[in-house]
Amino acid sequence: MKLLLIVIVYYSALVWASKLNINDSCTTPCGKPGKCVPSRSCDYGIARLRKPDPTYEDTIYLQSSICGRHPDPPHIPLTCCPALLNPTDCGLIDITKRIVGGEPTKLEEHPWAALLIYDTSGNETGVPRLVPKCGGSLLNSRYVLTAAHCIMDIPKKWKLEYVRFSEWDALSKENCTTIESGEQICRQEYAIDKIIVHPKYNKTVPNKVHDITLLRLTEDVEFSKYVRPICLPFENAIREMPIDDEDFTVTGWGQTETKIRSGIQLHVDIIGKTREVCNTKFSIANITLEETQLCVGGEKGKDSCKGDSGGPLMRLVNSVWYQVGVVSFGNRFCGTEGFPGIYTDVTKYLRWIEKEANKIHCPNDDES
Repeated sequence: MKLLLIVIVYYSALVWASKLNINDSCTTPCGKPGKCVPSRSCDYGIARLRKPDPTYEDTIYLQSSICGRHPDPPHIPLTCCPALLNPTDCGLIDITKRIVGGEPTKLEEHPWAALLIYDTSGNETGVPRLVPKCGGSLLNSRYVLTAAHCIMDIPKKWKLEYVRFSEWDALSKENCTTIESGEQICRQEYAIDKIIVHPKYNKTVPNKVHDITLLRLTEDVEFSKYVRPICLPFENAIREMPIDDEDFTVTGWGQTETKIRSGIQLHVDIIGKTREVCNTKFSIANITLEETQLCVGGEKGKDSCKGDSGGPLMRLVNSVWYQVGVVSFGNRFCGTEGFPGIYTDVTKYLRWIEKEANKIHCPNDDES
């Protein structure tokens, strides 16, 4: 009976719905950004409609979310569906573009770069032993993107403690850095509320397909010149850009050509390749890439490496940085000529990222 009431109210709301067009921007009843889309295309709305025990709040939400009707018969309803939109000024930096073979990175150069800090002590002594082991990238005020193997392929006794931003020297015991101007820049550290590993990731599969994870932080990140989100490639024009022979940049605190972990954040420019190049090079390990993976690099001495895992593969488009990949894996000997690195293709996971990020949309949402 409750479900029938929701459906009746939901459709009757069309009488007074705002007349927005398909894909117009809108604001959901919870005050979040959204897109006005056909109701059947909104996974969030469908989930609330099909709850086994819908509440009065669900009724009000669905009623209030109607934003128009489709112009063509049968004039199906449009609903303001929560959308994961790029934050204002994402991917922008205050300096121009100027890791194995990498260059030192200025604090404000890639302000979305995140460092994952693990407690590797196993709580045997009660004293944490905090170690940086993977990278990540800030998508908005609550979510960080990283690799699934940074969660699933680690020793059982390890625990991911928090995510750190505004980091320059990961090996320094000092939390703040004083730059030439005299300004003091301090690390920002955020605890993790939920770890969302892609459900299809299987650590026993050699090609590490679906190597992607979302981290939801316990509180909103405070943006600044030194902490800012990167843009996701939502626009078709960005998603459809070629990979082969294109320029990309990767950043992280991983191992360098000296096989020693870099305390200083580095970045390196690398060139995109076709998947066939990687399939040929990695065939000896029975590794074949899928369409959800990218093959980038292969120039001697320029590569991502151990410790960079989970970090962003970026491309610069019209002075804006977009994340197109996540560092996944590569040759055992980083920077070996002819052996590109393997990256998870972020463009193939935008719908999954958006769906997971919108699961907790309103304060009283059920996570089930």
